[in-house]
Amino acid sequence: MMIIIKDGKTMTDKNTFYNMLKTNAESRPDAVAVVYDTMKVTYEKLFDDVTKKALHFQKFEGKRIAIFGPASYRWIVNMFGTIVAGKELALVDFFLPHDSRVDLLKKTEVNYTLTSTNQYILSDENSIIISSAEKDNVDGLIYDENTQEGDIIMFTATANECDKPVVLSVDNILNAVMAINSRVECTSDDIVLAQIPLHNEFGFIYSLIWPLYNGAMVCIGRGLRHVDADTYYYNPTILIGTPSMIDYQRAISGFNKELNTIIIGGASCPFRLFENLCDSDLKVYNIYGMTETSGCVGVNELYDGSYTLFDNNAVSIADDGEIIVSGPCVMKGYYNDGEFTENVLKDGVYHTGDYGRINNVGRLVLLQRNPDIILLPTGEKISRVRTNEQITAINGVAEGFITFYNNRLTAVIVPIDKSASEDIFKRRIDKYNEKKGYRWEIQKIVLRKEPLPRNSDGTVDEEAVCELIGD
Repeated sequence: MMIIIKDGKTMTDKNTFYNMLKTNAESRPDAVAVVYDTMKVTYEKLFDDVTKKALHFQKFEGKRIAIFGPASYRWIVNMFGTIVAGKELALVDFFLPHDSRVDLLKKTEVNYTLTSTNQYILSDENSIIISSAEKDNVDGLIYDENTQEGDIIMFTATANECDKPVVLSVDNILNAVMAINSRVECTSDDIVLAQIPLHNEFGFIYSLIWPLYNGAMVCIGRGLRHVDADTYYYNPTILIGTPSMIDYQRAISGFNKELNTIIIGGASCPFRLFENLCDSDLKVYNIYGMTETSGCVGVNELYDGSYTLFDNNAVSIADDGEIIVSGPCVMKGYYNDGEFTENVLKDGVYHTGDYGRINNVGRLVLLQRNPDIILLPTGEKISRVRTNEQITAINGVAEGFITFYNNRLTAVIVPIDKSASEDIFKRRIDKYNEKKGYRWEIQKIVLRKEPLPRNSDGTVDEEAVCELIGD
């Protein structure tokens, strides 16, 4: 078996979370792995807690567990424990409305749930605690290091679905981590602040798995109430965030003096923000990737906005200009949807729906993001087609179109009754927002009596729509 020497520690070529955690526990047992408020946990204890949790979960026959709750040490232990036990893990947004969360649990056919409201005691698919699950004594049990670790299911937006479950393997995740290491430095001396949600690929990989792989200290943000203060509370050297979060931190002078690196992802970083951050002598990186590629395609560190590819051999441009990606970071597929998987994953090559070119120095230049998906600066993704259908289905709407204009998610509505007032549709949109939750709340509506402007192929002309909004 090949041995890789990294930062003085030995890593085997078997890509597993168990090996990652064990390696750090053996090489740096007393080093702090995770900090949550005043709680500090060493790599040795993290490995011990995860292994015990995995042994506990192996007592139960079901193969798929969903976890939802705010980020915490217990969330991390249960997440790793599920995967190390050989169970499949679905990462679900804790702040989703109840009905939306139930829909995702049904969609992924989970057998069990782990939730903060149940103190992360194993519960059934309806979040009712399993009677025998509170007894988690595993004395005398020995973990089988040959256990096949479970896959991770995350949710993203596609052309036809707002919450499409994507299946990633541990091998996908750890190959992404090694690719990140080839372009961005993180050492065992670093302190990484994880303030963004861990249920999506950017937060999960860049603010948790990547630093733990490198033996760094991960500090878990204490929630929205402490966003203003967490940088000065934990004094990170690396800050991970979405464009909107980093811009907010910049505006409130929230960068501590120890901070030297900012990694922005989940959405493209506006040039104004990138320029402002670079002027402050920070190392700034904007990540280009999506859930289907384990968040790993390229990284921008230059003013021109082009991206250094994590793997030059994995990215190419199709004849029509579409960016296509192959290699070990590409997903296994969409959960329980072979047909749609085959539409975008052809012979192991993922068709992103984004368009670009490779410039004369081998860097990726993005020309157009997937028009079927709205990418918000918060990192949230919206299926434009499905959302347009939902808006049009609202009572009294003849045509509906969603767009992100002037930093606000805006619904342009053509009413059936041209005399209908805007207040009527504001109330109906408010009800729509209640079902969707905070993720993609429609913040503005524009009523229009004339039909929406369209392109020659019949699709709505978004550029013309935005001009109408501006007028």
